[in-house]
Amino acid sequence: MKHIRLFFFISICFALKTLAFVPPLTAVFKANFDGRKPGPTETVFRHQIQLKSGESLAVEERLAEIGGKIYVIFRSPSYGDVGGTLSKGFYSFSGDKKLPGRSRAFLSFYTASNADQFREVLIDERMLKRDQFSQYKSSFTPQGDPANWDLKENYVIHSDVYFSKTPQGPAIIAIGSEEGKTRRAVFFDKGTLLLSRLEWRETNQEIAWNFRGSKKVSGDGLFPDEMTFSIDNRVIVQSNLISRQFLKGKSKTQWLDKFSASSKSSMSPNLEEGLRILLGYR
Repeated sequence: MKHIRLFFFISICFALKTLAFVPPLTAVFKANFDGRKPGPTETVFRHQIQLKSGESLAVEERLAEIGGKIYVIFRSPSYGDVGGTLSKGFYSFSGDKKLPGRSRAFLSFYTASNADQFREVLIDERMLKRDQFSQYKSSFTPQGDPANWDLKENYVIHSDVYFSKTPQGPAIIAIGSEEGKTRRAVFFDKGTLLLSRLEWRETNQEIAWNFRGSKKVSGDGLFPDEMTFSIDNRVIVQSNLISRQFLKGKSKTQWLDKFSASSKSSMSPNLEEGLRILLGYR
């Protein structure tokens, strides 16, 4: 075990100190989920959503993962509370109203308890490739004195994982799929290694969730606390992480009671418009 840890440590140091190589994605994902613990959670966000009319809609969201199921409660000062669940790519609300969610990546980042869960969602949605996690050639079997390991010769350079300057700052970019004018990619801050962008390039649009800052949650991990959703670099949603907690015993029961009450409420047209924008890519 000590030998494996030494190998992993030397590998990261080698990648970080050699400008020609980016850190291995295994290390990047570990940095994002370090300290996370399993268990039911509630994550609270505050959103400002730009409607087509030009009006700004303020919404508080309570996102919960309980027993593998995703619950959401949205509260608007103007339109009240509504509650729904996510299943098979749709958010379901009262009155058989269903709003499409085209990607689970945003939600998975905040609800997954470990890096493997988040990684599998990104691979499934073609935002990453499994082989991008290969760090060394399959024929490389390090033995003996680490000083004699030929890391440079055996390190796998992925042409679709690279450093680049972005409007958010220097980043590690991993391209999951790219064909013509379409692309799906994940960005990580070069300095902190934390998630900085989820990007979908369609034929005539560039759609993205951008992440900034970090909030350390007691007994949990680090989370970006400022998010924006943009289309062609025009910000449509501004979001902030307000709080996060584990739900256990009485707190879980009380949360589900609140959800049960809000899930019976009907949704106003303006709130529906805002939630369609907010939930479209998450």
